[in-house]
Amino acid sequence: MKKKLKLFIFIAALTFAAGLNVAGFIPNANAGSNAYWTNTFKVGAGHFAYGETLRDADSGTAYTVTDRLNYHDGLLMGTARVMGGYVPATYNDGAVTGDIHYLLNDFSLGAGGCGMLMDGRMQNQLYVSLGQFTNSFISGNAPFTNNVVGYDEYYTVDYLGLTYKNVYAFTPRWSNVFKLDYLYGLNGTATIKGYEYFVSGYQIPNIQNDLSGENGYGVSEGARYRLTNNLSLVGNVYYSALFLKTSNQAFAFYEPSSMTHQYGLQVGVHVTF
Repeated sequence: MKKKLKLFIFIAALTFAAGLNVAGFIPNANAGSNAYWTNTFKVGAGHFAYGETLRDADSGTAYTVTDRLNYHDGLLMGTARVMGGYVPATYNDGAVTGDIHYLLNDFSLGAGGCGMLMDGRMQNQLYVSLGQFTNSFISGNAPFTNNVVGYDEYYTVDYLGLTYKNVYAFTPRWSNVFKLDYLYGLNGTATIKGYEYFVSGYQIPNIQNDLSGENGYGVSEGARYRLTNNLSLVGNVYYSALFLKTSNQAFAFYEPSSMTHQYGLQVGVHVTF
C-alpha cells in the first residue's frame, strides 16, 4: 500500500511540476488577473453499500449535494468542500432485515498548487486537505423482522486527503475533468446510541470506541461545457471506497473490519468569478 501511494504521489508531482513552466491559468472571465475564484455545485444519485466482515450489509440509493469553493492566485490555490447525503437503505445480516437510512456529511479545507500545460489548455491541480466525515446509521425507529429493536451508530473520522485533478480543454467549450483522491484517517470514533449494554451490573445506554486504520480512495471522470466565460455545466461519474478497520473492545463492543463504497452520477454548474 505504501509503495502504491508513493508511486501515485510521484506521478502526480511530476505532472504538476511540468506545468510550472507555463504561466498560471487565467480564465477568459478574468483576463488580465492571476487571482480568481471558482465554485462548483453538484447534485448526485448513485448506489451506496456498507458491509462488515461479520455478515452485516446495508445498501440503497444515495442522494447527495456537493459544493466546492476554490481560490486561485497564480500557481497557488486554496479549496473548501462540503457534502451532504441521504440514503434510504435496506439492512440484512442474514437473520434480520429492516428498512434504515444513512446521513452522510463531509467537510474539508485544503491548499496546493495549480500548474498549466499546452498553452493553458490543460490544468493540473495537486493539493492536500484536512477534513472530517460522518456516516450516521439511523435505525432506532426502524421496523425489523423477528421483533428486533434497532439502534443508531455514528462513524466519524478526521482525515488527511490528497487530490490530483486534471482539466483538459479539447475544444473552446468542452473540457474533460479527471480526479483521483486518497484519504488517510488520522483518528476516528464509532458511537453507538440506543443499545443497552450491561457491564459489571451497570447499564450503559451509549458508548464510544476509537477506530483505527481508515483508508479511502476515489476516482471521478466527467466533462465541463462552457456556456459563457463565467458559467459552465458539469457532469461526472464517480466511485469511492472507504475502509474502516477495527475499533477497540471497550464495554464488550467490537466493530469488525468493514467497507463502504459508492458509485453514481453527479451534475451541476461551475462558476468563475
